[in-house]
Amino acid sequence: MPKPSLDLTLYLVTNSELLPAGRTLVQHVEEAIRGGVTIVQLREKTMATRAFISLGRELHNVTQKYGVPLLINDRIDVALAVGCEGVHIGWEDAEYADARRLLGNDKIIGVSVSNNDQAEEAAATGCDYIGVGPVFATSTKPNHNPALGTPGLRNLLEFISTLPGPTGNWGLKVPSVAIGGINLDNVQRVMYQSESLGRKKSLSGVAVVSAIIASLTPEDVCKSFVKLLEYCENPVFAPWQLQIANASDFNDLFKKIATKVATKKPIVHHVTNNVVKNFSANVTLAVGASPIMSEDLSELPELAAFNGAMVLNMGTSTKAQQGFLLAAAKASNAAGNPVVFDPVGAGATSLRRESTALIVGNAYCDIIKGNESEIRTVLGDDVIQQRGVDSTSTTDDPLEKARLVKQLARRERNIIVMTGKVDYVSDGESTFELSDGHEIQGGVTGTGCSLGSIIAAYVSIHRECKLVAVLAAISAYNAAAREAAEGVKILGPGAWMTAFLDRLYELRTADKVEEETWVRKLGERVKLVDV
Repeated sequence: MPKPSLDLTLYLVTNSELLPAGRTLVQHVEEAIRGGVTIVQLREKTMATRAFISLGRELHNVTQKYGVPLLINDRIDVALAVGCEGVHIGWEDAEYADARRLLGNDKIIGVSVSNNDQAEEAAATGCDYIGVGPVFATSTKPNHNPALGTPGLRNLLEFISTLPGPTGNWGLKVPSVAIGGINLDNVQRVMYQSESLGRKKSLSGVAVVSAIIASLTPEDVCKSFVKLLEYCENPVFAPWQLQIANASDFNDLFKKIATKVATKKPIVHHVTNNVVKNFSANVTLAVGASPIMSEDLSELPELAAFNGAMVLNMGTSTKAQQGFLLAAAKASNAAGNPVVFDPVGAGATSLRRESTALIVGNAYCDIIKGNESEIRTVLGDDVIQQRGVDSTSTTDDPLEKARLVKQLARRERNIIVMTGKVDYVSDGESTFELSDGHEIQGGVTGTGCSLGSIIAAYVSIHRECKLVAVLAAISAYNAAAREAAEGVKILGPGAWMTAFLDRLYELRTADKVEEETWVRKLGERVKLVDV
């Protein structure tokens, strides 16, 4: 008898204790299958054997009707009595060899994997699939291993891809499903961020417990999961890698993007610090976009529906504000809108490190922008200790700086902008150095933060290649700063600020400028770095 086909796309793991009042597990699972569940694992840790077998047989009648495999968690004896398609075992459960001997070669056996050691053990068994996690902490299994997060999940999958197993290239071929705290808010991000840039190994699907079992409408919830998982083939999060020969070729494209912003007038929702709100709004208006400042939870879905972009700046955030910052990022993620995260002073205090980890670990930030200290903190460099929002540099080596942004961009699968005398930008594949701007920028509060405003505006209207949009925004911003300082007689930062906003305003008609002005040279100081 051939082994049942295995589709891990939407893997339901049961827990009767989470069912809404008045619901039966069999009824709930059937509705979930109608919504798109592709495989079911019956997991009942406290149920007596006779009741477990009875429930398994009743549930198996339903899963068979829809052609969906039913696996039993841990209990080989129950699986044999039910006659279902297989089992899933953990490392404190039955031995794989015993399970295979008792069940035979025509049954599915899956194994849990939480770290490299377990991955090597799983490879030695040659099991049919692996459940990898927990991705996030979850109350459904309080004694679980430490949460991996999406970076840890990707690292573990990449390690698994190197394991030979009994069949030579088992690690590359074995189907893998992520489990642990996965819900409608994070499922796309889990699928996208867990995949390495080299596409060595990708998830085959996700395993879900409470988001389906605790739902009052499991069929509708599962249909939503299926839709989001299908969209992961062309994810809204993707920064789109770019291959170019000459960065100066960007001039015409940069001008077109600048003009398009003024034409489209995208909304840029700012959740930013109190010091820079006025300046950020003026910068946004100057380039032709529409700024809005809101820190009301009830407005998030409506503002996200405008399909603009979000600037998330934690310069004056508090402990009480952490939940709102995360909710704001998730609202933009759900609407498919770009998020520009500015972890201001990330390394200065434990509160700021905690807020940074909360946002980066639980939402997707299309662009993370910060000075060297902030970027190193996001990367996890505990040696860096900021003094306020000032940057602390640990290296003067341009190549090391470029490697730093590339490393973080590869880990987060997004775009990293590291600001300084020279700015560095990377999407994990292509890395750029932008040597422009003017030293007077450091004498005006908000010039660093408001760079996020123009980046958000540009990315909002040029989503087909977010990396180009980011490069265009930084080039325009820095060139306007330099031109404002050098083009007229400047007595101080106040006069410069006025001239700077005027130069940004000129970008509105950038594609119509024919004479040799600064607007025609926006891409000249962008350099592709070989790292």
